Amino acid sequence: MSDIALYGLGEMGADIARCLLGREAVLHAYDPVAEVGLKAPNYHRHTTVEEAARAASTHLVVVKRLQDVEALLFANSGLCASAPPRSLVVLHTTLTPDTVRQLRERVSGTYGHTLLDAALSRRGGPVREGSLSLFVGGEEAEVAAARPTLELYSDNVVHTGPTGAGMTVKLCNNWLLYSNRHAALQAIRTGRELGLDHDVLLQALTSSTGSSWALNHYSELDEAIVTGQGAPPVMRERTTSELRMARDMASTTGEVPTSLQEAFALLDGM
Repeated sequence: MSDIALYGLGEMGADIARCLLGREAVLHAYDPVAEVGLKAPNYHRHTTVEEAARAASTHLVVVKRLQDVEALLFANSGLCASAPPRSLVVLHTTLTPDTVRQLRERVSGTYGHTLLDAALSRRGGPVREGSLSLFVGGEEAEVAAARPTLELYSDNVVHTGPTGAGMTVKLCNNWLLYSNRHAALQAIRTGRELGLDHDVLLQALTSSTGSSWALNHYSELDEAIVTGQGAPPVMRERTTSELRMARDMASTTGEVPTSLQEAFALLDGM
């Protein structure tokens, strides 16, 4: 099994790392900030991007923002300059399809590596156990070659089409998620204001035709929004960013659909 490098040990990155280690992959990790209690003979934590990049030919990028991706990939001693020739870069960071296509062109044209966009989406179980969807954009042969590695930490690898298609699916998914959450929280708030017991209302809705992932995974975050306490800044920042990317994507086809426009009202409660 080839060595794998992973960049970004936040919530998702750390759980992907745990899954890979549990499946006996040799993992080289880099994150300048995050502290995670990962210990295994097949785990190697590096202090620089260059060290991690030199150690592997497959590279999983799970950093948060575009500027982080660009610095990681294109710094003088960054991933692209340091990785072995013809390495595979799997981009998990949520970005617009156009941005991904631009990154791929630079990664391939300047450095000779392959970049696949592989957008992440949770499933029903824990990510650390491989319960994860990957929406992958790239050429068919490239995705086929990468699939054995991707299936080490994902039980639902979907080749969605050419470069950018993975992020297109992810942003459509997020559009539905946030639209559903906004509608669900409005319905719950209204029902409670009309005197319904919260638990009775939630049980009834989740077992009926109005159910959704957002309702089935109602959490303390949703309760905080419903009761006017708001959401943590990091959650609001992520939701804002992903809604804006979905809007930018949708606007390339013409007028932004009303359901996506309405989803922005979710931010008012956050």
